[in-house]
Amino acid sequence: MKKLLLFLGIFLTSLTSFSQITVSQSVTPAPPYEVGDTLTVKYTIARGTTTPRYFWLRYSFNNKALAMVPNSTVFSQGTLVQTFFTGWNNYRFTPAANVAETNLSSQYSTTPWGYAVNNDWNVGQLTVQRTDTSVDGDIATQKFILKDQNTYNDIHKLDLAYAVNNASANITPITRSATNLSLTNVTGNTSQFKVKVLFPQGYTITDHSVQLMKLKTDGSGTIDWTQQPIAQLPLDASGEALFTTQVKVGDSLGVFVGPSMTKSWMNNIVTVSDAYKAFLGHSQTDIGGTPNFFTYPNLETKVGNITLNDNTFNESDSYALFAHVMGQNMSSVAMIPTSTSTSVRWQSGLLNQSWLDGVTKNKVIIDTPIKEVHAVFAWGGDLNWSHSSDPAVIASRISSGLYTNSVNGEVNLKKSMSSTPVMAYRTEAVETAKLSVTSTLENNKVILTTTLTKAELAGLQVIMNYDDSKLTLDNIIFDSGSTITNFSTHNDGRLTFGSIDQLKTARIKIGTPYKLIFTPKVQLTNTAGLFYFVLSDAVDAKGNKIDLIIE
Repeated sequence: MKKLLLFLGIFLTSLTSFSQITVSQSVTPAPPYEVGDTLTVKYTIARGTTTPRYFWLRYSFNNKALAMVPNSTVFSQGTLVQTFFTGWNNYRFTPAANVAETNLSSQYSTTPWGYAVNNDWNVGQLTVQRTDTSVDGDIATQKFILKDQNTYNDIHKLDLAYAVNNASANITPITRSATNLSLTNVTGNTSQFKVKVLFPQGYTITDHSVQLMKLKTDGSGTIDWTQQPIAQLPLDASGEALFTTQVKVGDSLGVFVGPSMTKSWMNNIVTVSDAYKAFLGHSQTDIGGTPNFFTYPNLETKVGNITLNDNTFNESDSYALFAHVMGQNMSSVAMIPTSTSTSVRWQSGLLNQSWLDGVTKNKVIIDTPIKEVHAVFAWGGDLNWSHSSDPAVIASRISSGLYTNSVNGEVNLKKSMSSTPVMAYRTEAVETAKLSVTSTLENNKVILTTTLTKAELAGLQVIMNYDDSKLTLDNIIFDSGSTITNFSTHNDGRLTFGSIDQLKTARIKIGTPYKLIFTPKVQLTNTAGLFYFVLSDAVDAKGNKIDLIIE
């Protein structure tokens, strides 16, 4: 009789196990693992004799060990099904103390649920509803990137579950294994993350730094500017910053190249060719009035928009750049970079097609132990790209096949770090023009005479220093043409002069467009060492930058 009772006890236990739902999660591939590997977690239910038509599951995972791959949730319950996934970052579930942790349906019924803010954990929720048959077997898979940690114990666990059968009745119990997901045999190392910045050859890129920034928690992939940088490093002379201990595999972050401030070379960023390109960019249109000058209009209008309280590139921006070149202080109405600027318009993002399309992307997922990304930048108002990443060079790099777009908006390199090109580039001007300069002593005056032989120039600018301890500027005689607009400004021995077309038809006359007259403050026997040319710039009628050579 005792044997019969024992048999009935076993039989009843077996029946009970079939009248409940059991939930499990599993991971593929099998070990060994390496930091940066992509793992697939599969969620499975065994319905036994129950008939679930609606199933709801909450789980949590350690975000220091796992990083969920965005948009990787794939449901697997057929076509006549409704599914839903959502999640919450930085929360952790604590099971109710008076209920078995493995009884997910009882944990569900115990309220309030034990969620609290925890930066090390994220929560996910899966929902499946079927009308054709019971929910059973594999319900979904998700991908996770394995991050760099010392141990991987209890990194993913099932917390709550709820199910309704075909008679609209709750199904209980819903249970899981007593163990959570843990991993062993993991190798890897802290990431080496390199950022390379594309910049013009000769540019002082070492005055800039790269900041690794936290992202907003809304999933937009945009930088959270309310947070302090994760890390910051100066760029070396090759435009590189290598982060070795600041980030780990699985991290998501924003890459930002910071601007320089209070540098003397910033006075040379916006010149006559920038102002003329802004003028053409606003004024040149097709028959219907649509602007058609810019090659990359979404990017160039974004860079050209420098006026305050204005998000549209228009005549105000063109005028502000023109007035700046003419020597007017425009700091009260526009953000134009100079050595005294307190704020500037500045764009920084990853090297990709979206940058050329005017949409900045900064998000990077550290998905391998050794990773490299390329970044670009642009000063507001720098429409000739003299001090910014040239979009023509960017387009060439993209079309070369070196990069491949990822679903996250960043651009990944197809080649290894050692095979990627240097990021400094030389932009060759389409044409050159020579401005010959001679200085003579005549009748106790120092005369600086210029000679121009290149015709059809729409703009020309020269910035020079003269020894104001020995010279006083008396006058600049302009003979550049009757329809062209001339300008000059000088301060503490820095002299700017030139001409620009305001009519779209005026051109600088060849010959002697500028003659500068100085009075010596001391006795002079020659003019050697009195002048130093800082910058020369020219632009043709089509807005092309001309390499102006001072001889």
